[in-house]
Amino acid sequence: MNYYGKSQFSLAEDYKTEEKGKQMTTEEKPAVPNVIMLPPVLVLFHVIVGITLNWFFRGYYGHVWGWVGLVLLILCFGIIAWAKKLFEKAGTPVPPNQPVTAIVKDGPYKFTRNPMYLSFMIGFIGLSFLAGAPMMTLMALPLFFILDRKVIVPEEEYLTGKFGETYLEYKNQVRRWL
Repeated sequence: MNYYGKSQFSLAEDYKTEEKGKQMTTEEKPAVPNVIMLPPVLVLFHVIVGITLNWFFRGYYGHVWGWVGLVLLILCFGIIAWAKKLFEKAGTPVPPNQPVTAIVKDGPYKFTRNPMYLSFMIGFIGLSFLAGAPMMTLMALPLFFILDRKVIVPEEEYLTGKFGETYLEYKNQVRRWL
């Protein structure tokens, strides 16, 4: 027994009940988007699955496609570096598991709301061409779907909740992909 005349267990139950009541009455916005996993990890997973599938079901593109793939990879890394620099300039973090502090609308963000994810797709296809792995290229379809539905949609919901009308105006002016 403590000085309130209740056991420690009883006090803990009172606290839990009080906290539950607060959670039910207080509607808080999420601190970060609820994405399925970090996008680079998602891309890496698809690369591994694609190369493994290509190992089982042999296929090859040829040397010309390797050069096309190299160009796509260079383009991918260039856009990602540019977009990352704009995020740093705006003072907002790049990873979606950290709270956003600003909406970036300059550079590639004038043409697509998701230039980094678009670059991931370009780079993924470029890597599949460079590796001469047609089965990996097929993995671009589920990668696109998961990025679109399980990463971008939760990010958009989070940004709408956080920035409201400002983000909705940007969303109406600039397309999700291209």
